Amino acid sequence: MTSVRASAAMDRSYKLMLLPASLAVGIFAVAPLVGMFVLSFTDFHLIRGWSGKIGLQNFLRLAGDARFLSSIYVMAALSFFGVVAQVVIGTAIAVGLDRIVKSWRFARGIFVIPFAVPHIAVALIWLSLFTPTLSPITAFFATFGIEVPAMLTSQTGAIAAIVIADTWATTPFVMLIVLAALQGISPDLDEAAAMDGATRIRSFFLITLPLLYPTLLMVALFRFIETLKHFPLIFVMTSGGPGRATQATNYYAYVQTFQSSNVAYGAAIAVFLFIFAGIISFYIARSNARLSDA
Repeated sequence: MTSVRASAAMDRSYKLMLLPASLAVGIFAVAPLVGMFVLSFTDFHLIRGWSGKIGLQNFLRLAGDARFLSSIYVMAALSFFGVVAQVVIGTAIAVGLDRIVKSWRFARGIFVIPFAVPHIAVALIWLSLFTPTLSPITAFFATFGIEVPAMLTSQTGAIAAIVIADTWATTPFVMLIVLAALQGISPDLDEAAAMDGATRIRSFFLITLPLLYPTLLMVALFRFIETLKHFPLIFVMTSGGPGRATQATNYYAYVQTFQSSNVAYGAAIAVFLFIFAGIISFYIARSNARLSDA
């Protein structure tokens, strides 16, 4: 009887300890999410107010909105090139640290510094680097008579600038995850491959890389979800420009909500983005589960 009472008391104490975190998640995550879904089925406007529920009209409007469709293209470009660059560069750095640098703990600390910089600060740093009148890079090449093009004045250049800034800031995250996975791979596999005459490059592609597939898929999923939140970089570096060239879907939701005061329509865009990210995440997670079971 005493043990039962003690167990019940511990159970109550665990619930009490979880209560603050549960309240925080409910207030700051669940409640806004539910509110966003509810608003997306109304016609609420910051100035006009609302006249009532309008059902799926906001979502049907998305299909004919050229700016929304263009924002999906921008979002896809930022996400694809960003994730590919971060996974490739992060994996290359992790392999280099694992194979070359013996005291990789110290080196890891150096490489992880950009990841600790807030995104607003990252955006300001790279904005100055890509602004010809402020950039030390432009000044350096100008001493040799080389003119550096202004990247933020064209659609391709602006997208590339955002991808570069995001890659610089978040590649350390990929490096840390991949490096941890590499540390878990037995060196006996490489030694056995070397005894069979395999070079390091061949051993990497035939042994190490297949073992890293589940890790790379999951880290790509994490980075994909994060690239959907490019807002700070876009807001500071390009403000959606030049023109509307870098208006990704999340930035377009901001434009509709706070600049055009179409709160309900902005909520519908955010709901679409949430569902889209959920579908892609589910697909990648299922693929990772299949690889792990194989």
